[in-house]
Amino acid sequence: MQKHPIATIVNFCSNDARFIGACIEQASVFSSQIIVVLCDHFFDGTLENRTLLEEIYRAYPQCLFIEYPFIPSEIPRMMFNQITSAQFWHSCSRLLALQYLEASIEMVLFLDADEVPDGWRFFRWLNASDYRQHVVLKMANYWYFREPIYQAQSWEDTVVLAQVRALSPELLLQQDDRKAIYDLLPGPKRRNVCSSDGQPMFHHFSWVRTRDEMVKKVRTWGLKNDRDWISLITQELAHTFQGTDFIHHYKYNIVPPPFLIDLELPPIFFPRCKDGYVIRISQREFLDKLQFKENILPHWMSNLIKLLDFKTPFRR
Repeated sequence: MQKHPIATIVNFCSNDARFIGACIEQASVFSSQIIVVLCDHFFDGTLENRTLLEEIYRAYPQCLFIEYPFIPSEIPRMMFNQITSAQFWHSCSRLLALQYLEASIEMVLFLDADEVPDGWRFFRWLNASDYRQHVVLKMANYWYFREPIYQAQSWEDTVVLAQVRALSPELLLQQDDRKAIYDLLPGPKRRNVCSSDGQPMFHHFSWVRTRDEMVKKVRTWGLKNDRDWISLITQELAHTFQGTDFIHHYKYNIVPPPFLIDLELPPIFFPRCKDGYVIRISQREFLDKLQFKENILPHWMSNLIKLLDFKTPFRR
């Protein structure tokens, strides 16, 4: 089977462990390369689950895992005047992964680990579509809440497929994350992209979690200060599902689970190799790769500050 010149880059942390298996297996159907990138800490500074990470590395030898250090004290402070800390680290993950692309890769699919492709449907769409004629595409996705059977009637399009040649540090290190990639790149481009039958090809299990996983999510993500998330979670889980969510207030359909995701059991991983294919980036390597040498802003970082109020799309 001929795969497409696409690299799937997956942002990951162990709080998304119950989704990573499905995400990797489905992405393996169409991807020429899969890179899973993660930090050795959560973005609130707490340590990652080292035992679980090592199990995952050994379970998926088809992936390149990139693990980098959490060193906020080494990042120029003015960087965080332009982009929140949590969003900076999310974007750094994608930026680091781009440096490990194989030479044959033409386009990159940016996923979070809880965004699972329908691998074969997406593969068939790729075969029949003109995706290579677009600079960037936003892919429609289903959105789920509480359990994988509760699927929102409203669709989102957070997943981005972009040409490698169009990407740059200035473009990735934006507060609006993947939305900025789409908004700032020139056309041709298209959003809300569906399969030939008019249905999404991606499944976002954003809030399909246990209570502990929900709490961990809201304590470590970029929107942690937006609301009293803990109270909202407590109120929601005090009763059975009422047909809407407290985030977007979507309405829901009950559907068969598209993948095996069981909230009653912890995720289990079976080692298929001794060590896994892991690149562990040191602090010095991390700073060198992002060009934060001796806390002096490099040329592209100076450009980023000038480009914060974009008037025209970035052109490479």
